Amino acid sequence: MNKHMDSRPPASEITKGLTTKSDKIRALAQAGYDRTEISQLLGIRYQHVRNVLLQSGFTGGLRRNAEAEREPVEVDATPAPREDTSWTVLTEAGFQYLGDWTLDPESAIRLESKAPSAPGVYSFVVDGIVVYVGLTLNSLRTRFDQYRYGHEGQKTSARINDRIAQTLQAGKPVKVLIATPEPMEWQTLPVNTAAGLEAGLIEMIRPSWNIKGAQ
Repeated sequence: MNKHMDSRPPASEITKGLTTKSDKIRALAQAGYDRTEISQLLGIRYQHVRNVLLQSGFTGGLRRNAEAEREPVEVDATPAPREDTSWTVLTEAGFQYLGDWTLDPESAIRLESKAPSAPGVYSFVVDGIVVYVGLTLNSLRTRFDQYRYGHEGQKTSARINDRIAQTLQAGKPVKVLIATPEPMEWQTLPVNTAAGLEAGLIEMIRPSWNIKGAQ
């Protein structure tokens, strides 16, 4: 993984106290975030980011040689969700407990622990039950920042942001589990272990927050 990418501070820290989109764009670019990441984090068009950076004299910031991030997976409501799955199924398999989502004084969600910059699979847990499974191809830290902001332009991230906030407001903690499996090979061909793990878990568990249209 790119060492420069590992050393970047989280976007939430970089933009703290900044009031305009342009200031946030410039600050994130200076910290090493590329244009696509900035547009996703701020919920704005890529062209807007490009224009601000070019006008400010930034000529870099193009996407790195990495797989493009995608929206979290949603599954159809049928067949019906399977029996609830305890989070111990994941922790006993090697998932690590990262921390809890919390509410700040302004009722915005915040992750109490610092997530790693590595790609990986993650799960949200409520009342000891796995309610959501997702994958990031780039950075767990960046993905959780996207959930925190819940931009309208990222419909699934915004929906999950609402689910987390509503659950916390109801007095229930939302725990976060993560796994960062190493890539593998099959017959000398590359295998994305994390993507396969996410797909397998969603198929096995059918977590309630992954269901399309779930409220």
